[in-house]
Amino acid sequence: MPDASDRNRALLAATPTFRGVPEAQLGTLARQAKPLRLAPREVLFAKGDPGESMYLVVSGRVRIGVVSMEGREVTYALIGPGQVFGEIAILDGGPRTADATAVEASDLLVIERRDILAFIRTNGDYGLRLIETLCRRLRHANELLEDTIFLSLPSRVAKQLLALADEIGEPGDGGVTIRMSQQAVADHMGISRESVNKVLAKWEQGGLVRLWRGQITIRDRAGLARFLGDDGR
Repeated sequence: MPDASDRNRALLAATPTFRGVPEAQLGTLARQAKPLRLAPREVLFAKGDPGESMYLVVSGRVRIGVVSMEGREVTYALIGPGQVFGEIAILDGGPRTADATAVEASDLLVIERRDILAFIRTNGDYGLRLIETLCRRLRHANELLEDTIFLSLPSRVAKQLLALADEIGEPGDGGVTIRMSQQAVADHMGISRESVNKVLAKWEQGGLVRLWRGQITIRDRAGLARFLGDDGR
């Protein structure tokens, strides 16, 4: 029966960021990694906290975001199985740039900063992959900023729903169901629930989506995609 170190090594090896790392070096990191379980809505860290660890999601989902002075939540990313987060503070030694909260019961692997820095020094390829991860997130942040400036509200909502459908959607006979509330979608976009509801209610009347409590079903994906074309995107 595999021990904890063997399980950790298998989990790390299956993660794109660690794929291809020599087994001996990965084994050292696997022995240092510690498991952590989060309850739904449990806060892992808050913006401004010291950045002492990096995390790999084994199961569940973790929301990365902030709360405005007015109390509005803004979601930067939803991190799912096989993805890492917390790497910014690991690399620059600064405080956390956002909050991390479990969306549902989640299992993580925790890797301490001193261990991941030592790992990077002995494995340059991994350092490059970590940089690639950061670049993807920077590109995503730039894209969100562009969308806020250049896309109409319906186009932004359509783009968000299509992205969520690809990430966490559940295909069925009636379409693709996203198990997120309208409030959660609004938080993900940094806008009010009322703004999202107004767009979705109109689309429901037109047969593009179906609204349920705590979930949204996309019934006409091509119809939503046409909203992106309206803005030339």
